[in-house]
Amino acid sequence: MIPISQPQMKRLTAVHGWSGVILGLLLFTVVITGTVAVFADEIARWSAGSSTERGIDRPIDGIVRGLAEKLPLFYLDDVAVWKTDAGELMAFFHSHAENPATGKPDEYGAMFRIDPASGAVLDRNEGFMWKQPWAWDPSALRHFLVDLHVQLYLPDPWGLIVTGVLGLLMMAAAVTGFLMHRHLIRDLFVAERPGARLVSARDRHVLASSWSLPFAIVLAFTGSFFSFATTVSFPIVAQVAFGGDREAMARTLFEPPVAEDARRIRPADLDAIRATAVDEVGGPLTFVSIHRYGRADSRIHVWHAADDGRLGFTQTVFDGASGAFLGVKPQVGNSPSTGNTIRTLMWPLHVGDFAGLVSKAVWGALGATTCFVILSGLRLWVRRREAEPLWRRFGRALTVTSLGLPVAMLASAWAYFLALPAADPFFWTPLGFLAGAVACIVLGLRVGTEDRLRALFWRILTWACLLLPPLRLATGGTSWAEALARGHGEVLSIDLLLLAAGGLMWWARSRSRDRTIVRDRPAMEPAE
Repeated sequence: MIPISQPQMKRLTAVHGWSGVILGLLLFTVVITGTVAVFADEIARWSAGSSTERGIDRPIDGIVRGLAEKLPLFYLDDVAVWKTDAGELMAFFHSHAENPATGKPDEYGAMFRIDPASGAVLDRNEGFMWKQPWAWDPSALRHFLVDLHVQLYLPDPWGLIVTGVLGLLMMAAAVTGFLMHRHLIRDLFVAERPGARLVSARDRHVLASSWSLPFAIVLAFTGSFFSFATTVSFPIVAQVAFGGDREAMARTLFEPPVAEDARRIRPADLDAIRATAVDEVGGPLTFVSIHRYGRADSRIHVWHAADDGRLGFTQTVFDGASGAFLGVKPQVGNSPSTGNTIRTLMWPLHVGDFAGLVSKAVWGALGATTCFVILSGLRLWVRRREAEPLWRRFGRALTVTSLGLPVAMLASAWAYFLALPAADPFFWTPLGFLAGAVACIVLGLRVGTEDRLRALFWRILTWACLLLPPLRLATGGTSWAEALARGHGEVLSIDLLLLAAGGLMWWARSRSRDRTIVRDRPAMEPAE
């Protein structure tokens, strides 16, 4: 127990309440979309067609070498090779050029989509390809949901700045909440009262927040770090330590030093490097980056997914000319450090990607709990001020946001699958979300009572979940029999999860309706 005086408690309560209320609805948006984004890779495989081969486990040297021989030297400055969630191989040969849209240097080159089995080129696109996700991301649904979480679909860099500020507000609410818990251990085990219910909505809020408090602090800290790293931190470091030269900063922080040698040579065998990387570190290879392909000073970076008890990715480095193994490369700097250890932990701690689906499921459950904490806290704040018209309107906005946002996300999924056969899903997926959001706002303005509004949203959510798996199948999605035969567990799991969610909402609504009928039925007069 932390001793706190009454005046201090009042100030903490004010900070705790207002830190949530000021941007509480946006904070809820970030957390609930983040809860969904934890399963971004699974959603991509479910929506785009899953591949059982998660890493680069087939020969790539002949494919890369054959493509490089037909390209100008400009494109060989950097080469990136990876496999999509749909199992296709991608190769991006590029260098830097000024992007007319931004006036800043950007990665320009030729991107190839390749059949890894035959090596045949399925598609080629040229330009500033990282700005054209349709060319390399097989799932517009995954791309939209992740972007909605990371940037709230706002222009760069404003989206990252907003989510960073929201992370700091979440940190303030979590820290003040911790200080306000006079009996934290006792609050972890708030008992139910007679009648199998907690004594109040405040007890439910305290119970949920007590269990999710460490997670909320970790989530807020890591989220703020990622939001501010590229928008604030790195530009400041580049300006102070490198005179504004971001490329020099990137070379110092992320690339091992190498003497420049522009002689053209025969590149090392990528398949031999791939085998050596697995022997040295293990884990599936998810990304290969080649700097200065075909030059004597070439370096090859191989990224390994978390495996063998590791947290986060591991990077190995090879000499691009001889193929010699040069060692494991820290994510930051060129030698092990505390800063690199902390940086390495950031990503797995933020998304729960360190123990497979088990850790992701835990992170998803904690994210859902955090959503409940935010909503219950806002409800408590509004309830104390419900006599004021402004706060009553805020309560209506809270209902529309808490139930309308899931409706809008499901609407984006519906738009994605409807667009797959003949339209552009990267256009229609965000448009589906926008249409769903606008419809929910209109319902919030037109439907009379709060109970009727909640019941309507509940029915929409129920049917949207129940009918989404049949829609996926009807638009050419992987069948359950095919998914079982190929070991595509994500397809079956997400379909069953949606059906279970719709069924539970149907059952809960039926029970609620039955209780309402019983409560409103006139009492029977005793027989004479």
